[in-house]
Amino acid sequence: MSAMETRCAQYRSRLKAEPYATIIPDRRPEVKYHAGIGLAKLAVGYEQYGGARGGEIYERTADGWSLLFRVEAGTPTDQLPWRESE
Repeated sequence: MSAMETRCAQYRSRLKAEPYATIIPDRRPEVKYHAGIGLAKLAVGYEQYGGARGGEIYERTADGWSLLFRVEAGTPTDQLPWRESE
């Protein structure tokens, strides 16, 4: 289990029925819900202190929640996982 997985695990039970959710342990509240994927990416990819804030992005599915992206804190913004697919 990665460091980010360990830090986010305690917040997973708080996920609700919005289409997207982010878990960012250094933010208050740690769990937020988003109507669109763009806002979720902005939340996790927000640049601070020379790199992304970091966290996890989930998408609501018929079976519950599916992890879309996990970003370690400090990841350079040009190396965010969704940049590779754009």
